[in-house]
Amino acid sequence: MKVAYVLPYLARPSGWRTHSLGLINAISQLVEPVLFVAQADLAAAQELFPALPLFNLPVTQHALPTSPQGARALLACHAAIRSGRFPPVDLVHSLEAFPTGWVGSWLADRLGCPHALTTHGTYGVIWRSRPVERGFYQRVLSRSALVCPVSAGSARMLKQTFGSSLTHSHLRPILNGNDFYKAIPRGEALHRRPPGIPTLLSVGDVKPRKGQHVSLAAFALVKEEFPTARYLIAGQYSDNDYYRDMQQTIADCGLRDVHFLGCVSDDELHRCYREASLFALTPQPGVGPEKYHFEGFGLVYLEAGAYGLPVEASRVGGVPDAVRHAETGFLVEPHDVSGLAGAIVQLLDNVALWRSMGQANRMWAESLTWERCAGEHYQAYCDVLGRS
Repeated sequence: MKVAYVLPYLARPSGWRTHSLGLINAISQLVEPVLFVAQADLAAAQELFPALPLFNLPVTQHALPTSPQGARALLACHAAIRSGRFPPVDLVHSLEAFPTGWVGSWLADRLGCPHALTTHGTYGVIWRSRPVERGFYQRVLSRSALVCPVSAGSARMLKQTFGSSLTHSHLRPILNGNDFYKAIPRGEALHRRPPGIPTLLSVGDVKPRKGQHVSLAAFALVKEEFPTARYLIAGQYSDNDYYRDMQQTIADCGLRDVHFLGCVSDDELHRCYREASLFALTPQPGVGPEKYHFEGFGLVYLEAGAYGLPVEASRVGGVPDAVRHAETGFLVEPHDVSGLAGAIVQLLDNVALWRSMGQANRMWAESLTWERCAGEHYQAYCDVLGRS
């Protein structure tokens, strides 16, 4: 089986890049991949996939028809697909919803084969609030034979917002894979000891949707029980209203030992995970202009699991697909500061529970492999193509 993959973005580390790299490397054992990437990503693609055939297009992501520059790039892309010479394939799979999926639908039409689409959280539904892009996206969905959200939560959001466009599409959620656990010895993760200083760790860009304001407020309550506790926040941040509000919370509560680390190196992140007692990230549902923003899965919870850490998270979007409540960690409702604080204290206070949940999260990370993810995609392709 030969499959063309349209990749959204490879130039720098991102969830898209992680997904593309993990899935394609694993599924190369089952299909013959042919890769289509943006011109700007060609050098990165050649480095990441040196053995695979590559075709470059003017653009695959970060181009919208409402922008003059984006519209010109998309028109150039359409023309390149119409005039290009490409090998025959059995199926085209776009690894993001839009505009990558739009480009992929043109390619599938050109090659006369079915089109499959992966949706990653927000970018699978955000177009509902944008009338021009919404019309194009609805057409992409309605003409797709297979749509694979990265979580059951993402699938529910997609059905709620674009259900009428999925009448002729097979909707099959396929959970993300990971290979974080390969870098951390199993024995180290399963037999880790609680650190001397109770340490809470969050990893992710500092912004309202990631919910660091909720975990910070919970940390203030945790400090009443564990005065020596500290909170490490790794991730890009800006001196904006959100960051300043968090600094005001720190001042109002008289908090010490809250450290905004910014973007960190791999070695520094490794050190943070090894020094942490538990991992906390509590994504929040979007409101107002960001109504359709949500966490599609949460690979970072599996990264914490690779280190044998239990996690604290919020019951929103696709997070419950990444975190097993009361098994690999605790899920609380969004904005539930006291509930989150109580769950953190429960783990810090009970070493046996802390260890069993951390071990369970390691086992969970080991089970959600890219090989499993690739196998489920391959079966979905076979179903679409009518093959056994």
